[in-house]
Amino acid sequence: MSTNDRRLALNVHRATRKTDPSVHIFLQRMVRQSNGMLSVTPVCTSLAAIEEEIRDLQAELESIRLEARQAFAVKESRTIA
Repeated sequence: MSTNDRRLALNVHRATRKTDPSVHIFLQRMVRQSNGMLSVTPVCTSLAAIEEEIRDLQAELESIRLEARQAFAVKESRTIA
């Protein structure tokens, strides 16, 4: 899944090379339901469908965790060198 297809994404901000990055997870894609609620999943009509959506969200969050680790690892590698 490309980062453009994901519902969630990581924003990494580096102020300077000497400071730690700051990060946050943001909603990249959502759907406004007819009642005004914002959804990160489509409406699911079965347990299997919502479980699949949950697995997809977990995979997205795992990917974001790896991106965050990489962002913070850059800073750590600079302090070691």
